[in-house]
Amino acid sequence: MYRNDQHTPPDEHGRRAPLGGRFHRLLGAVGLGNLGDGIAVVALPWYATTLTDDAFLVALVGAATRLPWLFLALVAGVVGDRMDRRRLMMGAGAAKAVLLVLLTAVVTLGVGSIPLLVLIALLVGACEVFFDNTTQSVVPSVVARPQLERANGLLQVVERVLNKFLGAPIAGALLAVSTAWAFGAQAVLVLLAVVCLGGLRGDFRPVTEESRERPSMGSMLREGLVWLWRHPVLRPLALVSGASNLAAALNGAVLVLFAQDVLGVGPQGYGLLMTVTAAGAVTGALVVPSFSGRIHPSTAIAVVLVVLGATALTVGLFREVPTFVVCYFLTGFVITWWNITLISLIQRLTPDALRSRVFSAHRTVSWGLLSVGMGLGGALVSVLEGPWGREWALAAPFVTAGLIGLTLSVVSVLVLTPGRLDRALADAEPRGEAGSGFRKD
Repeated sequence: MYRNDQHTPPDEHGRRAPLGGRFHRLLGAVGLGNLGDGIAVVALPWYATTLTDDAFLVALVGAATRLPWLFLALVAGVVGDRMDRRRLMMGAGAAKAVLLVLLTAVVTLGVGSIPLLVLIALLVGACEVFFDNTTQSVVPSVVARPQLERANGLLQVVERVLNKFLGAPIAGALLAVSTAWAFGAQAVLVLLAVVCLGGLRGDFRPVTEESRERPSMGSMLREGLVWLWRHPVLRPLALVSGASNLAAALNGAVLVLFAQDVLGVGPQGYGLLMTVTAAGAVTGALVVPSFSGRIHPSTAIAVVLVVLGATALTVGLFREVPTFVVCYFLTGFVITWWNITLISLIQRLTPDALRSRVFSAHRTVSWGLLSVGMGLGGALVSVLEGPWGREWALAAPFVTAGLIGLTLSVVSVLVLTPGRLDRALADAEPRGEAGSGFRKD
């Protein structure tokens, strides 16, 4: 039977134990980085549309930021299990800031092109692979195991509030002034995140057996891949997550064109529309931890996939701003529910010495397929625009994504059963306690 130990025992005054100063420093760094990323989510595709109106090329720019997950995530996982994870995050953040300064200069000088934008997007995406993958591996080192859901929920709140709820409208305002301002602001925020990480104290090297000789990079990579592939829950979960992300990327790739040509909004309106998802996500991050302990993870996964499929299908068929607002609010809510459930499961089921590699292997599948989905979404519009017309061609990725989501909900019910998850959690309990990596201040 499913048992969730997320509820931290209260202290003598009946209050939940605080998450601690180290967690809040990590939270601050993640928040600053995500505010910058929220600006980029709007600014990067918008800048691409000033260079070309080709749907495939616009989608290619977005795909470039996710493509590194296909070929770098496994390397990032191995590195994250071999060195101090805080320093790895700082190095990745510093490199990303330099690239954003370069992009700001390119825009200011007016020498931008799609090939150059794709190249910079690839390099920025590579930095994000190392930063984001390592962040979730660090969380169990700064909070106790029973606090994971609460900590992950707060991270989701900060990510969504700053990434889209604030980042998107700020991006719209900055774009109205100058595209260079948008990318310059992101560079400053990333640098501030690095400074914040510099104040995070503690030992963030992976917990390993003292007597064990340090294996080679290749053997560590194989160990993480084999461990994930043989796991009865994490393997099917990674495949379902990857297929779901591919579906979401189909419509995400052409979302800016859908907003412009179908919904008829400008840069500020587009930024405001993107805050709808963030509003739903923030609501989810605040509400989900209060009921997630009473709902089995297998049920949560199936419900999320049903909602994602239904909302994408509805947006594609009705193509109106009010419909978009309602559907994307629900999408934001269930995506947060999915993230909290998924991240907490991986953290609980994986020992500390393997955590970065398992997260990276999972994301190679789940996030790597985002770039594939973006490319397919742009190609689908390009192929259908002639025979179907611009509006229906831009709606096609949404309809396709909806059908995929509904199909995946059936698959999850058949494969990720409550019994299978219960057995895996029970088997991981002693190992999770021993290898949580929690160190007191």
